[in-house]
Amino acid sequence: MFSEEQHTLYYAARAREYDASVGYGKAPVEAALMPLKLRLAAALDGLDVLEIACGTGYWTQVAAKVARSMLAVDFDAVSLTLAQNRLAAQDHVSFHRADAYRLDGVPSRFNGAFGMFWWSHMPHTRIAQFIDALHGKLEPGAHVVFADQLPYAHSGPRHIDDGDLVEERALFDGTRFEVVKNFPTAKQMSNMLAGRASGFEYETDPQGRWWLASYRTV
Repeated sequence: MFSEEQHTLYYAARAREYDASVGYGKAPVEAALMPLKLRLAAALDGLDVLEIACGTGYWTQVAAKVARSMLAVDFDAVSLTLAQNRLAAQDHVSFHRADAYRLDGVPSRFNGAFGMFWWSHMPHTRIAQFIDALHGKLEPGAHVVFADQLPYAHSGPRHIDDGDLVEERALFDGTRFEVVKNFPTAKQMSNMLAGRASGFEYETDPQGRWWLASYRTV
């Protein structure tokens, strides 16, 4: 049985090897992510931005190049420290440790928000709670962007647990964890955001690697 505690332990253990495991910094990976970076930057240009689940700060640095100001949050302390070190020279970027489903201590003043490769890890039963917490920190008409992976082949075991797709992940040392990894469709996201969003748009990578969804808060 999957537990959110195991998910939390996994990301704490993976934080220091996360960038290497994803391939950040390698030419093929960077080339594949460039269109996503350009779309994110265009959406957040000049805004006061809240980033959800910033991890090691890879995507924080992309948004920081165009945002007027940024607050990046994550629950994992190790990841947050890595992100702070990565953005240490950016005076307009600050960090805060917070549970994404509550966002305690986060001010309500942002007109932009994003979360990269976060949505797929939310259990279905907690998405509404997350959206309410996030929108509570945003101004009306705020521009929100999410991006995540499209379905892919996976070498480890997968199964359904309480309606969520769960897959096994291994660290470099072989330690194994189970994490939620759902693949929402455009219709599912649109339905979840009904009454909470306007101008919902959804696009996919022609190479079948990622999706990007954007909308305005109402």
